Amino acid sequence: MNPVPLNDLQIKNLQTRIEQSEIGSLWLKNPLLERDIWSMADLGYTPEDLISANNRNIYFEEIELPWLKLLTKLTVLVLSNERKSCDTIRKFSLIFRRLSEFLIENSSFKPQDISNQVLQEFISQSKKSSQDDRKRHIRYATQLWAEESWLQINYIHIRDKGPKPKNQIIPEEVLIQVYENLELFPPMLERLIRLQIALGARIGEILKLNRHCLKHENEQWQIQRWIGKRKIWKYFPIHPLIAELIQEQQRFLSEQFGNESDFDKLFCWLSVAPRDGAKQPHAHANRFEIEPVYRPQILQRSMISFWLRDFSKQVKIKDKKENLFELTTHMFRRTKASIMAYCEAEDEYIAAVLGHASLAMLPHYRKRSLDRLEKEAKTKGYVDMYGNLTTFKPKKRRYEKLATLMKVSTPLGECHRPKMLGDCQYRYACLRYTHHRVTLQDKAQIEADLEKLQVDLQQAQSEKAERRITEIMSLKALLEKRLNGLDKIENLSEEMKDVS
Repeated sequence: MNPVPLNDLQIKNLQTRIEQSEIGSLWLKNPLLERDIWSMADLGYTPEDLISANNRNIYFEEIELPWLKLLTKLTVLVLSNERKSCDTIRKFSLIFRRLSEFLIENSSFKPQDISNQVLQEFISQSKKSSQDDRKRHIRYATQLWAEESWLQINYIHIRDKGPKPKNQIIPEEVLIQVYENLELFPPMLERLIRLQIALGARIGEILKLNRHCLKHENEQWQIQRWIGKRKIWKYFPIHPLIAELIQEQQRFLSEQFGNESDFDKLFCWLSVAPRDGAKQPHAHANRFEIEPVYRPQILQRSMISFWLRDFSKQVKIKDKKENLFELTTHMFRRTKASIMAYCEAEDEYIAAVLGHASLAMLPHYRKRSLDRLEKEAKTKGYVDMYGNLTTFKPKKRRYEKLATLMKVSTPLGECHRPKMLGDCQYRYACLRYTHHRVTLQDKAQIEADLEKLQVDLQQAQSEKAERRITEIMSLKALLEKRLNGLDKIENLSEEMKDVS
């Protein structure tokens, strides 16, 4: 490779622009800029942050273009200040190392040589699986450099045409398949997956769990979790069954390494790689058919990803459209959040369970629960006597197959009592029964009835007819509950707009 032509004036001009920016003037004084190998600890990452990191060092020496090396280092400082993950920072530095090599090979030594065409060519020459990473990181860097007035590069971020299928939530039919086949995993990994689903934690937080993370206080089990976004350890109450799951894993570690082992994490390293002296066929065996080897070392998240990928293929997991479904660890977390949102848990509670630093992510899960509720409400928008939205009609048990024939029309809504075989002429009698349902078609009539009851109430109050007043107030309350339920159905589309 030809030596890179250095231009001191070029670097000096860049440094001047950086000094004039808001953040650059401080970071140019950072002693790290003089070094070409940084540890993640140098950037302020704690031992907990580094547990699941694939590499704990960042290397800049292979970025031979001095101006690009300086900008890459400064951008890494920005990323670390934003508390991006160790793997994100490592991937960013690796991409810009590759960019430096590409520019030199194409004799593009100066910043002004970089055009949108050059960057698009750099992106397209990588594997398809890596192109999204290159696009994302180049977009981030060029926007940052432009906003800080360090360097203006004309880069146009091109989105892939057509919808990209990206499953973030595990559908119910897929989750059932997962639970039905969890025993295929080695027992330790089965416990890990069950625990992540139950806690809704990030996989990195699961891997950071201490071996002795449980405590029992005031008849309540609690688990100590690392909350990555807040950078704190915190105790959370858990169900006794989750405590049993953790205790089972603790016993497993004691059996594997002994009670005196100084290994302090709840989950350890495992491998199904061929052991010494193993025959060649064993090397190509299915990982689910091999007894794994355990070691008192930190389990890497990449290893779990490999297991999940092969599990999806082994079980042939499919969604309701018969498409193969590939699992990832973060899906379990998102699924937990969506289930809580669908069950109408408060945002603050969901945020506490998931360990979010703010409520900013919650509309994402709330939107999915509203999507499902809106779909159900449109197809079966019934409201019961308590004002609750219901997506099913009461079962008629022995007569369930005759449900359509046995639906009875009333002057207000529908009655689904099994023994009601003829239309009912009473307007208000059905309001007190759980079998009664109303839909949006009944809303105008309910509003008219409420106005009429209000007139009747005023008349009864003027006549001091206490029994009549009590009766009217009771009927009004029943109608108002149903009206509130119908308002919920009408407001679903508006709620969808708010969260989108």
